[in-house]
Amino acid sequence: MSSHERQIKSLMKVGAGLALFGLVCPFFWMSLFSGNSGFETWVYGGHSIIFIMIGVALLGKGWYDLKCLRATTGINKKEP
Repeated sequence: MSSHERQIKSLMKVGAGLALFGLVCPFFWMSLFSGNSGFETWVYGGHSIIFIMIGVALLGKGWYDLKCLRATTGINKKEP
């Protein structure tokens, strides 16, 4: 595995982590279940959605870059 491929996979891991954090954001869920004001819950929900969108964008960019890299080098299968 080349260093460029490792860098791309690292970017994908960061994206997956950000999306997961946005999904399980403790501030949003505590606000939702504690019955805080609707505005506060919407703000936390908006921030969670932003984290999810950034994470999915990084994950998608990494997937696309990895696909293009493997297409240019002729690698179609995973190397052991």
